[in-house]
Amino acid sequence: MGVKRKFGALILTSVIVMSVVFWYTQQKPYSTEQVMNSLWDTYEVQSYSIGDTDPVISIDVYDKNDIPEVEKYLKAKLSKADLKHYEIELFSRWS
Repeated sequence: MGVKRKFGALILTSVIVMSVVFWYTQQKPYSTEQVMNSLWDTYEVQSYSIGDTDPVISIDVYDKNDIPEVEKYLKAKLSKADLKHYEIELFSRWS
């Protein structure tokens, strides 16, 4: 019985480790740039810039009516650390 238990524990441990490794490798890496590119694909954004020296993300949207939706999108997609670090500046030059 002892050998069967040890073998079963070894198999179970192997399956758990392989599952964790598979799950970890399947996660998409997070980056602020990736979120901003997805914003570009989702909304009509004219331009954006992420400040290096000043912690500001500036976004120029075509339609000022989209600003609340863009802000909501960013709050949902950006990490808590990014939201704490960066000031988000949304504006529309054209409407």
